Amino acid sequence: MALAGASAVLPASAAVTLQGTRVIYDGSKGAVTVNANNRGDKVALAQVWLDDGDASAKAGSQKLPFVLTPTTRRIDAGHAQAFRLTYAPMAGAALPADRESLLYFNLLDIPPKPENVEGKNLLQFAVRTRVKLFYRPAGLPGHARDAAAALEWRVEGGALQLHNPSAYHVTLANLVLPGGKTIEVDMVPPGERISLAVPAGATVPATLKFQWLDDYGTAREAEAKIAR
Repeated sequence: MALAGASAVLPASAAVTLQGTRVIYDGSKGAVTVNANNRGDKVALAQVWLDDGDASAKAGSQKLPFVLTPTTRRIDAGHAQAFRLTYAPMAGAALPADRESLLYFNLLDIPPKPENVEGKNLLQFAVRTRVKLFYRPAGLPGHARDAAAALEWRVEGGALQLHNPSAYHVTLANLVLPGGKTIEVDMVPPGERISLAVPAGATVPATLKFQWLDDYGTAREAEAKIAR
């Protein structure tokens, strides 16, 4: 049964929701549990799968080093379901051991067919939720909570260059320059550099306050010194 391809029940709001806005997999643990709750008043069918960043990939089409059980489950109204995710390198290519990896956890909420609709036109929607999954290998140096403060900032050629020397992803949430102009922010992968465009006419100060998201999706404030 190809559930992931199901067309989405109006209104298109998910009855089955995930706990949290991201999944953190601690590699020192054998597995991680992802909980889903059916907050609706009807039974629902939930399907879950992972992807490596390609949101258009069909469920189960990518060979990833994880085992996810169950992959489909009926969830009664007002009840919850736990999905168990286990890192299993034999199931696909192993992930790097020296840095955090980013994948995505998908949940498709497939509503039941309404009763007494024979002979009537009906448009149904399966609602998909997709959240970030961070796989954090055991033994990484430092701590994820310190990664934002370790970012290296520099102004070059009218752009703001950021280098992340840590082994963790840093998700920037808000970056406002003096005068109220904002810079479109992005995630900085471990060990990589990104370039952020500075709005025309804006001045980047020597010290800049910014916000980043922690493991719970909560915005935290930090301050950066800008090199030139």
